[in-house]
Amino acid sequence: MAEKAAHLTNQALREWEKNRGIRRLEPGELVLCWDGRPLVLPLLAPEALRQFSRGVSPRAVRRELEMVQFQSLKQLDPETSLEDLWRMVHQTELPLRRGGKEDFLPESPLNPGRLTHRPETVAEEIPSGVLQPVTRTLVDKWGLRPAQAEGMVALAAKTYIRCCPRLEELEPGQMVWLAHGTRKARRTDPRLFVPVVLTLLAPEELEFTPANRVELKRLKIRQIERLTTEAWRQDGVLTNLDLEWILGISSTLIRELLEAYQERFGVLLPTAGTVLDMGRTLTHKTIVVELALSGLTTQEIARRIYHTPEAVDNYLRLFDRVLLLCYYKLPVSAMIRVTGHGKALLEEHLALVEKHFPNEDALVTYLGQCGVTLEKSS
Repeated sequence: MAEKAAHLTNQALREWEKNRGIRRLEPGELVLCWDGRPLVLPLLAPEALRQFSRGVSPRAVRRELEMVQFQSLKQLDPETSLEDLWRMVHQTELPLRRGGKEDFLPESPLNPGRLTHRPETVAEEIPSGVLQPVTRTLVDKWGLRPAQAEGMVALAAKTYIRCCPRLEELEPGQMVWLAHGTRKARRTDPRLFVPVVLTLLAPEELEFTPANRVELKRLKIRQIERLTTEAWRQDGVLTNLDLEWILGISSTLIRELLEAYQERFGVLLPTAGTVLDMGRTLTHKTIVVELALSGLTTQEIARRIYHTPEAVDNYLRLFDRVLLLCYYKLPVSAMIRVTGHGKALLEEHLALVEKHFPNEDALVTYLGQCGVTLEKSS
């Protein structure tokens, strides 16, 4: 019923806005500028994504999307070539030289304070007559109560406007993407999708064409840190698959760039795998402990790994419990029952204990500094 209400509401709004000359962007549509005119390129499109349900390979779907994008570009300028499209969104297709072993990382990590906030959605009055037919349909054909139908239609209209901003609300190089939500509430799943405005191409990147592999990596790591941070500041996180699809690069290269960034700056960029544990990535827990043992405060760690202070404290409390259980020589099987955590996570913490506290004296000294009074272990 909710799906039907949303479909009818969206249909009514699109027809009304079409008559008024209003152009909205759907999630996955990138705004660019070509010869002074707005250009919209779909990085996601229903006609291409439906191929997945028929078992078509992602590479083939990408090619189909590329043709859709190229047709949009040709409509603006019949003289353009496919290489013009590659320079904007498919840089890996360009003929790139190797570029040697030159460093591709930025001089310093991104300062989130320099990012612009998401533009506010334009507050607009929708005439009641536009949505009344939808409400009547839900009451007459689907048996909803009038108040229930009105509430569903109003919520669907609000969601449509939030997820699909007007063309003029975004700058060239920006797009809306549906990211996994991070905000936790009693009645909501934190992994529900939320619309986030992302800047795929900053102003200085709109005319930039990488000449070699090093320049390509330099461009992509800048985009990754910007995209992940922008999503995080809007209560969303991107999966590695999101980044792979948006950036047009392989998952292997994404992992290489993220690991190099983390090693250089000690900063763990916020992705779904590190924030929501949606992937196999567990390194953020290790980093929290490592940073704490190096003397950083909870607030400093939270800023560095894009977690809340509460999440950081939870990781550290578990590590302290593991330290105590190690001191009293509890076996791993008993630790699982005492802590309520799985074997893999505990073994990760135990590896840290072995690394930083090679003997009992070191363990006792650290716990004493934390204010823990220990009874002699048997």
